[in-house]
Amino acid sequence: MTPANPKSLRAPSSRLRPVTPATRAHSDERPIAICHVVSAEQWAGAEAQIAMLLRQLSSNPSFALSAIVLGQGKLATELKQCGIETALIPSASGRFLNCLREASRFLRQKKVDVLHSHKSKENLLALLLAKRFGIPFLVRTKHGMPEPRTSKDRIVYGLERLTARFANRVICVSGDLKQTLARELPRKQLAVVHNAIDFAKVHSEFTVAEAKRKLGISTAQQVVGIVGRIEAVKRVDLFLEVAHLISRELPSACFVIAGSGREETALRNSLQGSDLEQWSRFLGERDDIYDVLRAMDLLLITSDHEGLPTVLLEAMALGVPVLARNVGGIGEVICNGMNGVLINSANAAELAAASLSLLTSNALRNELIAGGLKTVTQFSAEHNAALYIDIYHSLVSMK
Repeated sequence: MTPANPKSLRAPSSRLRPVTPATRAHSDERPIAICHVVSAEQWAGAEAQIAMLLRQLSSNPSFALSAIVLGQGKLATELKQCGIETALIPSASGRFLNCLREASRFLRQKKVDVLHSHKSKENLLALLLAKRFGIPFLVRTKHGMPEPRTSKDRIVYGLERLTARFANRVICVSGDLKQTLARELPRKQLAVVHNAIDFAKVHSEFTVAEAKRKLGISTAQQVVGIVGRIEAVKRVDLFLEVAHLISRELPSACFVIAGSGREETALRNSLQGSDLEQWSRFLGERDDIYDVLRAMDLLLITSDHEGLPTVLLEAMALGVPVLARNVGGIGEVICNGMNGVLINSANAAELAAASLSLLTSNALRNELIAGGLKTVTQFSAEHNAALYIDIYHSLVSMK
């Protein structure tokens, strides 16, 4: 088992800032008006975090929440179900100037104290809206590193980077992201609020055996899985390389890929005619992802970079051992050998060897499961929301 960088071996609790609830009242005693600018074009970790945060804030009488939502996906539905006033800008109106026009129409009659945006296009839109309507405080959450695919992407990311200095706070979902941004932005402008999960929602009614049967997998088979967008940064190709090596030692093991994306067709084609084809299952997007996780004997995270993957926390909460590459904020949660396994390599043989050590040792698996269940309690939705609330209050008190 490859040891992790010593920096990652510190107890996760030492990396979490204590909650210090602000007690300052808003100057005119009205609720603080916060409008989030988000995209609902896809549903992934960032969108799940946004929905979780706004669910928590929606029950707090100190805030008047609204949202500008680009697209008509699951996030838009989630926010409406929370009773949040939402301006939905359909993807058909997706050109930037149309988005600006529709969002301006929504904000024209509102008094907004904080405009909080997520992701690159939304960050640029929020900046223009804040300038146009004199919104005093601008907050951005950085959910991960850029993933440019086109020249247009590179232009948008470049503009986002150049305009970051106009935000009053840039919130990073991991200390790793903060360190990266601190090369260009003052540290006082940056804050860390780790991703979290809502324990009331992360559960499965099935046993491991029942969850396997639900997927049509024999209870005698060990299941190794990956969950997320099937995009280049997630390195599902590396997952399949590792799966091939594991299958040589555990011929009956089953490998599941939950998610969808641009790389899926090429990866499916790469398996055609191979021994691994019959033991690999592409599950697509799932509404029962917690049941899928419950079926796993091991979750692999093979990404080239991450902010702080939500699925890591979900797996821990569901009692699924995690083996991950030591990238992004993963080392801020996993202490190697205590609550998961960290590998400082993209080498398939090293990842496979560590996976086999875990899959063939019930004692190690049980130890990691117990450690994960203990660790994940520190990453609750309530704690996450309390940190955001503290940031909002600290900003508004500056008026």
